[in-house]
Amino acid sequence: MGNAAFDGYYTIIEKTDGHYLEIYAPVDQGKPVTIDEIKDELRNSGMMNVDMEKLQESMKNMDDKLVIKISDSYNVDEVTGKQNVYRIEVSDNWMEAYVTFYPGAENANISFNEILDELEQRSIKYGIKLDYLEEVLANHDFNVPYIIAQGQEATPAIPGKVEYLFKLNADMKPEVDANGNVNFHKLSVISLVKEGDLLARLIQTEPGQAGMNIKGHELIPAKGKNIRIRYGKNTRINEDKTELYADKSGLVKVIDEKIVVNNIYDIPGNVGSSTGDITFDGSVVVHGNVITGFRVEAKEDIEVMGVVEGATLLAGGMITLHSGIQGMGKSNIKCGGDLHTKFIEQADVSCGGNIYSEALLHSNVSCKGEIIVEGKKGMISGGRVRAGQLVSSRILGSHMGTVTEVEVGIDPALLEEYNELRRGIGKLKEEAENLEKVILLLNKRKEMTGELDDEKAEMYKSAVRNKVFLTNKITKNERRIEELQDEVGHRNSGLVKVSGNVYPGVRIGIGNVYYFVKEEVKYAAFYKDGADVRMRAL
Repeated sequence: MGNAAFDGYYTIIEKTDGHYLEIYAPVDQGKPVTIDEIKDELRNSGMMNVDMEKLQESMKNMDDKLVIKISDSYNVDEVTGKQNVYRIEVSDNWMEAYVTFYPGAENANISFNEILDELEQRSIKYGIKLDYLEEVLANHDFNVPYIIAQGQEATPAIPGKVEYLFKLNADMKPEVDANGNVNFHKLSVISLVKEGDLLARLIQTEPGQAGMNIKGHELIPAKGKNIRIRYGKNTRINEDKTELYADKSGLVKVIDEKIVVNNIYDIPGNVGSSTGDITFDGSVVVHGNVITGFRVEAKEDIEVMGVVEGATLLAGGMITLHSGIQGMGKSNIKCGGDLHTKFIEQADVSCGGNIYSEALLHSNVSCKGEIIVEGKKGMISGGRVRAGQLVSSRILGSHMGTVTEVEVGIDPALLEEYNELRRGIGKLKEEAENLEKVILLLNKRKEMTGELDDEKAEMYKSAVRNKVFLTNKITKNERRIEELQDEVGHRNSGLVKVSGNVYPGVRIGIGNVYYFVKEEVKYAAFYKDGADVRMRAL
């Protein structure tokens, strides 16, 4: 990208204490101001008392700008010609020229051609406003600068862009109408495309237009940044790389700034005896129900239009359930991303993102992020609910005193791992002690008899191998417990918010501290303060 060259220039500035000569150095390959140009200007202005040799020496050593005082005061007797009644000045960037008239100009008979001649002497040749100059000469005020020449700014390039023809950022929260009803039919969290569909279009960068300063030097606009469509699997681009198409039907996403199409297993009815268990590398869409006892596993997303019964759903991505989970104590739902569902009842649910629902009833629910229960019901009642950051609902517990546990402030997966390791370490140590007893007993028998029969020898080898295995496992688990102990002891952030009623029977845990609700409260938030869980009004 080249820079525009500008010639050097000068101007005479009148201040209260006299006149000053300002000289500006050229830019890049522009021409410098000559001493002869300045001599002519000073002669025309009647300012002949300037030390030209000193001025010329200063010009040789100047940097970007040189300012020299050339007279102590404005003395009409020192000025000849008409320069005492008007002055032409140029902006620093050579984009505008101004004429200013002073008292006495009305009697000086300043002509149109005089102004043009001076503009020519200043090398001003572009953008002169001839008609406007005539108007200004005929009618002007004093001490007012009038723009009589104006350059044309360069028009910058219009940057190109990629136009995506599919939904990029789905609204991850369901719509809630004025009555508080959650519409799970309008989640729009999946963008399905068919083979041959146009996915994206490149809108090319439009180059800028060159400009011109008043000296007639071209101003080159900055070049626009070159862009391209970035794409990945199951897509194809046209020859000039301006349009991207789906090469297969499936789910279109932007992953690592690349457009990709992930294939989808589309099931028109129920997942049950007619389909068997479903295992798929891409995403799965079920248009019916998932029947009790069956399993759907997808490396990416799962979407179910009907009800999930006592079934298993495992997704590497997100799960979207347009109805809900009627688990009957048999349902197991796990996903790596967010979970959207109308309700969860009598189910085990775990996800790596957030959970959005209208009701959680008598279920074991955990997530790494937030649990948001809103809508007309907005109820969490019964069971155990755990979130890493936030639990928010309208109602917590029930007027029947249903035992409801809510925990925030630690990743539930880490807490579960910690608890399982602590529960299992004692059993491992007991098994290791029993094996040690067997080894000691067989060693004594060997000392008494001199050798062990084949059966006892094999028992001895097996006991030694298992003892080594258990010892290593105990050491590994104890080390992991120590690591998690610090995590469990210090993950104390988190919040529980209830926009309606909190009933007795609710137990709220933040980090490792618990709060038992004994009386009904409303509009409350629960947070950890030191070694206590406290409540404040919303």
